[in-house]
Amino acid sequence: MNDEKLERDLLDKCMKLEGLDEDKQKKEISSVLNHLEKEWHADIANIGNTELSAFCSSVISQSTKSLSTELEELLLQKERIERQLDKKSHELQSQKHALFTMMEELITEKGAKTETISKLHSLELQHMDLLTLLEEMVESAIITTLEKGSNIEETIEELAKEITLQTLDEGILSAIRIRHIISTVLQTAITVAEASPNSAGVILEGTIKGMRTGLVRALDRFKQKFLFTPDEAKLYLIDDPKSLYNELHHTDALFLQTIEALATQSSPSIKAELENILADIRYDMEELALISKETLEILGDKLSVFAKEAMQRSSHILRSKQAQEAKKMGVHAWSVARNVLDGAIKGAKDAIDKK
Repeated sequence: MNDEKLERDLLDKCMKLEGLDEDKQKKEISSVLNHLEKEWHADIANIGNTELSAFCSSVISQSTKSLSTELEELLLQKERIERQLDKKSHELQSQKHALFTMMEELITEKGAKTETISKLHSLELQHMDLLTLLEEMVESAIITTLEKGSNIEETIEELAKEITLQTLDEGILSAIRIRHIISTVLQTAITVAEASPNSAGVILEGTIKGMRTGLVRALDRFKQKFLFTPDEAKLYLIDDPKSLYNELHHTDALFLQTIEALATQSSPSIKAELENILADIRYDMEELALISKETLEILGDKLSVFAKEAMQRSSHILRSKQAQEAKKMGVHAWSVARNVLDGAIKGAKDAIDKK
């Protein structure tokens, strides 16, 4: 049997199927079966895979030709819109960065102090879409910390906390977003740690502790925001309410499992470092478990009234010009973390001096 001839013949016989009502469609399909039986000597009761596949494909393709064409056109439109969104998102990020650079130059000309510039850098971190810059920003911040060479673990912990908090806080909360951010931050830290084996332990421990604190703070902020947002607007705070509700039952486990998954993919030395850190923090997750439980309670009360769809924000791969922007923002993140740490150290010293 010539398979191609069979397919062409059945496609021709099915040409009248589209647009018919159900009864007429059924009659036409029956006549195609009779044709298959008579002209191709097919035993319909024991029809072979070739004949059955050709029959089904012909019926489906000819019955749904217009719908398939419309769907293809819509998919093309969707791709065009996605490209436009991607382009506009990059343009928006670039314009924000250019404006902050301009403001920094202007206030520097006015004699702004280092503290003022640091405040401006903090505001820039809040206004940028950090998810698009995450990998390069974390890498730049950790490398800057290593280059400075003092209080490495404490500084990395502070910057990991700040980056995790700001990145989670600036977008719609979802379980996928939480996993993506934790995984990206830690994977970037692992990459730097592999290139800096003498500092691997402090890089990884600082990163993991900082991420944990950042996640706790982000959930607490979300909880407060959710409590004081009108019911009709709560939908826009969450991507997939049901999924997030399910994930919040074990946020602490999700956090640990993400680290474990990356550990299994890492080199033996990095894996050993991560396993040691996991052993130390595994029983120190009470704060994360508590905030997850509290968030669950307020979310559960409203879950049934939420719609199934919510706005989603696109994440884009960072390229060329934006890589330089991310590098600068990584240094900014280090600066913010360093200032916070310096303030904490100074406060502790002042407290000791008073004693």
